[in-house]
Amino acid sequence: MDLPRVVFFGRSGADALAFFNLDLASWRGCRVLDCPGGPGSFTALAREAGVESLAADPLYTLPLPELERRCREDVAFTMERLALSQTLRPDFDLARFRQGKLEALEAFLADRRAHPEAYRAAALPSLPFAAASFDLVLCGHLLFCYAPIADGGLSEQPDFDLDWHRRALAELLRVSRREVRIYPAHTIERRPRVHPWVEPLLAGLPPGWQGQLEPTAYDEGFEGETPLLRLWRPGSPGPRRSEGP
Repeated sequence: MDLPRVVFFGRSGADALAFFNLDLASWRGCRVLDCPGGPGSFTALAREAGVESLAADPLYTLPLPELERRCREDVAFTMERLALSQTLRPDFDLARFRQGKLEALEAFLADRRAHPEAYRAAALPSLPFAAASFDLVLCGHLLFCYAPIADGGLSEQPDFDLDWHRRALAELLRVSRREVRIYPAHTIERRPRVHPWVEPLLAGLPPGWQGQLEPTAYDEGFEGETPLLRLWRPGSPGPRRSEGP
């Protein structure tokens, strides 16, 4: 599986909860950043749970009709690639996967109309937020996922190399006062392995941060473990329930 660009390809809020190992009740009253947010329904779901959630994505500069067109085209394009890919298990339900993306898009469009202030145009590795602006920062399907193909990712381009990953991770840590979660932290192949850049990124964490891999139960069609990378500031207030490191 390979992609020539980052696709505007959302996920449902329920999917985000699964691959981020997230219990929204534990973060009620907290401020959360989803970056990149894409055409997903997490921000709407989090708000309903009492979480102040902000989504950031470079394509949010576009008007809603253009965002919808872009997402539908990218879903169709990606499904064509997935149908021919050997990356996924033969029993993985692609039709259900596609339907989930389109349902997430509809929820995103409705929430963007109702709450435009919850969606900001921004792109890694430079975000327009002050340091420690958020209690929790989430980053799904960008880091590791769009590493070059030779390094275990999806990208046909060299843009998202290890140096870019270092700068992007430093920015995610900068804007978080408590925790960062990144998914996936594995290679994109039938039998995933921990992405080779996890180790050097953990080794280069700034003072005051710790990190570890955690398993998830999210099923994206692979065989084997699909971990996330979780980073936190020791001593900072943890989630209200049993999520803390």
